[in-house]
Amino acid sequence: MKKLIYGFLGVFILTCTSANAQNAAAVGDAEKGKQVFMADGCWSCHGYDGHGGAGPKLAPRPLPAATFVAIVRHPPASGMPTYTPKMLSDTQLTDILAYLKSIPEPPAVRSIAILNQ
Repeated sequence: MKKLIYGFLGVFILTCTSANAQNAAAVGDAEKGKQVFMADGCWSCHGYDGHGGAGPKLAPRPLPAATFVAIVRHPPASGMPTYTPKMLSDTQLTDILAYLKSIPEPPAVRSIAILNQ
């Protein structure tokens, strides 16, 4: 339990202090972000549409940019690999975040006819 608390505390501190996280607040390119998300295998845990799977749901309302970058750079002990700036640049992370923001909400269950029979 302490490791989990220290992990979240570390992410919080990194979120508040990381220069890289502050640089990732730019808009980004959703199409490039989708290409990186698919090419680097993010989809294998987070799903093709970011709605989750083995990894947590990332879309359609992703984490704030600073938090997103901090977790990617220093993930909690969850099994997610660490992505250094050499592996994924801040620009690529900004693009991935733009892609995640571009993913629409899934349809409401009430709007799916077959589920309302």
